[in-house]
Amino acid sequence: MKNVHFETETDGFYGAYWKCKNKSDAAMILMLGDDPEDHMARSGVRWLHELGINVMSMSPGKEDYGYHNYPLERIETAITWLKKNDIRKLHYAGPHT
Repeated sequence: MKNVHFETETDGFYGAYWKCKNKSDAAMILMLGDDPEDHMARSGVRWLHELGINVMSMSPGKEDYGYHNYPLERIETAITWLKKNDIRKLHYAGPHT
């Protein structure tokens, strides 16, 4: 699976965007583990792709579980990027859902 990788310093958040093979205007922001490209994230991506949903996996930083102080501005930046890339339906799964 190919993805677009994002770094906090250059892009405003740490994450990866995984586009479905089939065209879809829906995406899920997925915050499951300590890295947006680890095994747990990839498993979630595969499952959501089967449902026709694009995925933006995010985390606070590499090998960082510190969601307790995760700046909301990073999520806002990711949402802005998704909207610029034709996402119209947005869902969220992760801590505090």
